[in-house]
Amino acid sequence: MTARASIRLLQIVLGVVLCAYSVALVVTQLRSSHHSHAFIFLLILGGAEALAALLFLFTVRLGGPVVLAVFAAAAAFHLLHGQVSNAGVLAIYAAAVLAVMANKRA
Repeated sequence: MTARASIRLLQIVLGVVLCAYSVALVVTQLRSSHHSHAFIFLLILGGAEALAALLFLFTVRLGGPVVLAVFAAAAAFHLLHGQVSNAGVLAIYAAAVLAVMANKRA
């Protein structure tokens, strides 16, 4: 597999996984019988992340920065709720987005 193909594969897998997780977040929030104080924020965050992930699939130049901005908001949310491990996962996703973005510019 070439370097270019491996970066494209990373872009596709990352976009699909992020979109799937985001849709799952929105569905979980909507199906929950108890809506927490963060209900609206999580719906907006999940929807924004799903749209950003789809954008990232088709255009890294536009989708990459949007995904990173959504990750920053999500990381802040997780850290404010004491969920450090979730912020760590977002850091790994962000590093993958940055790798794809750097490769697309080269």
